[in-house]
Amino acid sequence: MVNQLQQHCLRGILFGLACSPSTLFAQTEWMACPVPEVAATHDAQRPAHLPPQAVYIEADSALFRGTGISTMSGNVHVSQATQRLQADEASYEQPAGIVNGSGNVSFSSDNMQVRSSKLRYNLTTNTGEMQEAEYHLSQANGQGFSKRVIQESPSLTRMEDSTYTTCPINEPDWSLNAAAITLDHAEERGTARNATLKIRDVPVLYLPYFSFPLTDARKSGFLWPTIGTNESSGLQLSAPYYWNLAPNYDLTLTPTILSNRGLQLGGEFRYLTPKNKGSASYVLLPDDSASDKDNRFYFNVNNDTRIGELSSLQLKAEGVSDDQYFADLGNSLEATSVVNLERRLEYRTAGSNWSFSSLLQNYQVLDGGTAPHARLPQLLLSYNPPQKSNGLNLKAETEYTNFTGSKTETNGKRLDLMTRVSKKFSTDAAYVKPSLTFRHTEYALDDANNTQISRSLPTASVDSGLFYEREIKQGRYIQTLEPRLFYTYTPYRDQSAIPVFDSSSRSLSYNQLFAENRFTGKDRIADTNRLSASISTRIQSPDDGRELFRASIGQMYHFDDRKVTLPDTATLEGDRSELILEAAGEINPRTRISTTAYWDSEEKTVNAGEVRVHYKDDKKRVLNVGYAELKDEFKSANLSFAVPINNNWKAVGAWERDLKNNRDLETVIGAEYESCCWKTRVASRNYLLTDNTTRDNAVFIELELKGLGNFGSGTRDLLQNRVYGYE
Repeated sequence: MVNQLQQHCLRGILFGLACSPSTLFAQTEWMACPVPEVAATHDAQRPAHLPPQAVYIEADSALFRGTGISTMSGNVHVSQATQRLQADEASYEQPAGIVNGSGNVSFSSDNMQVRSSKLRYNLTTNTGEMQEAEYHLSQANGQGFSKRVIQESPSLTRMEDSTYTTCPINEPDWSLNAAAITLDHAEERGTARNATLKIRDVPVLYLPYFSFPLTDARKSGFLWPTIGTNESSGLQLSAPYYWNLAPNYDLTLTPTILSNRGLQLGGEFRYLTPKNKGSASYVLLPDDSASDKDNRFYFNVNNDTRIGELSSLQLKAEGVSDDQYFADLGNSLEATSVVNLERRLEYRTAGSNWSFSSLLQNYQVLDGGTAPHARLPQLLLSYNPPQKSNGLNLKAETEYTNFTGSKTETNGKRLDLMTRVSKKFSTDAAYVKPSLTFRHTEYALDDANNTQISRSLPTASVDSGLFYEREIKQGRYIQTLEPRLFYTYTPYRDQSAIPVFDSSSRSLSYNQLFAENRFTGKDRIADTNRLSASISTRIQSPDDGRELFRASIGQMYHFDDRKVTLPDTATLEGDRSELILEAAGEINPRTRISTTAYWDSEEKTVNAGEVRVHYKDDKKRVLNVGYAELKDEFKSANLSFAVPINNNWKAVGAWERDLKNNRDLETVIGAEYESCCWKTRVASRNYLLTDNTTRDNAVFIELELKGLGNFGSGTRDLLQNRVYGYE
């Protein structure tokens, strides 16, 4: 968690105040800038037997004195401990330990390397002064020019009339030009006064006072601002302030100006202790000028507490002030599509053969629909005794839930008991696994007409399969053939009087072929008398086990109509399901394709299907293409890409379209420029709002300066979420 805090420290700046952005090169792979020549000085052959504090001197010619001033000329080299000096001419004063150098002076220490015209340095106190210096900082991989460099102490350096950059020093794409720069090597922090940020020699920002890190360690201070825009809120400008309160917790306060709405205030607190980790955030918009709503807020609390070795407590609570919060203040299709927010408190514990959990859960509903029932509480106990010597597997599970909080639906309590016994008979090439499950459920309802309901049902199933394999292509690959049969039977019980607290119909999928119940939850147990048949084949590499190709086909065969239904749904008829086909594999090492189709063998048509293609090569070219269809419901297509144009430029985009209604759901187009010391990303997003009519536009701009931080609005996160494989 501490490392995570170091890597995810927000970045920003505010005029006239301190700023401490994290250095992004600690979390982002950068191109390598050329190492400045000043950083590589020639080492003389210092005798290995000399102690570190001994002063060693070499020169073409020298006049040495036991006390007083010694003079040297021609390829002068002076060294002590980790300090090295080279010059055309130099003098050394005994016993003060003062070195004066002139003419092509090069000096290096643990913290920095300098090349200057003139130097005066005290080897005893590690203090000194250099004129007209070109310097390189070892900690920050930064360099620049300075009219005067003063080493006040081993850990403190002052520079006057200086430049600073992490770019190649002779052609910097960006640089700070400051009247004074102070480097505190112990605190791993630099400060600049009366500084101007230049991009390609063009001044873009004046900073009366600016603080920057020399390493990726977290520091308190104002972070780089974030900036963005959309049609709903207008221009958005944030200036976060980061407090590094302790190594294991921090606080970020973020005032944000929304040009169309007003001032928004936000804060996030994060913490990590030996037993606790989590975060708490709160955002408040006291007066929204663009709506009739005031005191609009959002909060999100997450906590994970370890209670002993096998026990834990998790808290998650999220909420907003009003239903339209995300529609008005969100920046994405996902945000505007949120329909409910969960609040939950869960305790978990376990032993060698058992587990127990206790859950309190509620929701805030945003779409005006029916709220899910609150679970206050839900208690779940599971027991799996050790496997018997005869291979018999036993499992028992008990759940008690109090469903409450609904003003339109029936509330009540439910007690569910389940026991299951199974045994697997297997060889290397085949297996058969019969199972028997018994479930008993009791309801105590807040319904005057029907307060007590009980239901008991057994379920029997038999799962069986074969496994064949062979070598192909002279043993380069292994192909498998895996036929499988699954039969399950559950008798019919009328369950129409039972309310639906947590059950819904499962969507048909390949995995659903081998499930005993077609409903989720415990309020509906499907009457079932069916056989599922499938066959799969795989092609694998025997060297590393990599799956090169997989294909499966399967279908359910029903021997009875399905009478158990959810409210307001009809009985299911028909003697077979759609034919389910799945395939996925590598077309080549760069391209992978996956597809799923649901074929109606009676109507001779595809009722649903999906195809996805992913391409990524060594040049970091990425292409994703997808198509999905559900008969009479929707047809959609999506495309995303990231294409390097040259060594510096990359084009990025994503597009999702509703083909049925002939409209774009979301379009993102962006560009990225990268050099060895800075990056910039620009993206434009157009997306559909929750009313399915109104559209919004958002623009994202991000600038990353290696060694200074990130100025922008999370454009990288946007593009990574929209383009699978984008880096």
